[in-house]
Amino acid sequence: MSPSVSEFTPSNAAILLVDHQIMTLSWVKSLPKDTVIASCRTLARMALAYDMPLILTTTMEDYVGTTVDEIRDAAPSAFEARFKRGGALNCWDDQALRDHVKGTGRTHVILAGLTTDICLFWAATGARLLGYKVLVVADGCGTMTALGDELTFTRLRDSGVVVTVTNQAVTELANDFGTESGQKAQQIMADEIISRL
Repeated sequence: MSPSVSEFTPSNAAILLVDHQIMTLSWVKSLPKDTVIASCRTLARMALAYDMPLILTTTMEDYVGTTVDEIRDAAPSAFEARFKRGGALNCWDDQALRDHVKGTGRTHVILAGLTTDICLFWAATGARLLGYKVLVVADGCGTMTALGDELTFTRLRDSGVVVTVTNQAVTELANDFGTESGQKAQQIMADEIISRL
């Protein structure tokens, strides 16, 4: 295998953004909220640019609010098709979601979610139990304390989940900025991350 071959590719992965809702975002203290949003917008735009399945979930919308505007505006079709659930903490408890992701034929799932220690943890753990390879994008997550992030990511790594950051996930998917395809990813990074530095 070539050293430039990535494990997570546009052809084998789906992107799942779990519960990036108005109230869940307000609970994030471990990272700047703008970082979380920029990371999620980057992932959403990567999915759209590279024809990857993009799945959004919400929980208890009447109480927690709906998906934040920044993600909704980046991916309106995914927002309209979002998977809404009641109080179940693990999004994979939703049979419709399980069937939908299975139906994509993707064997790898790229995940970000709020909060890290609750809905993201159960989403990543659930995906592993269902047999998916899982990549968690840490800067698209967050919780009430840095300790909550740290301990959750350690536990996820111990279970076989790969934990990374947005820039690394994007470059793994794009692989070569010198190609026409790679230039789409470079532009997304410029718009969503570099321009905000």
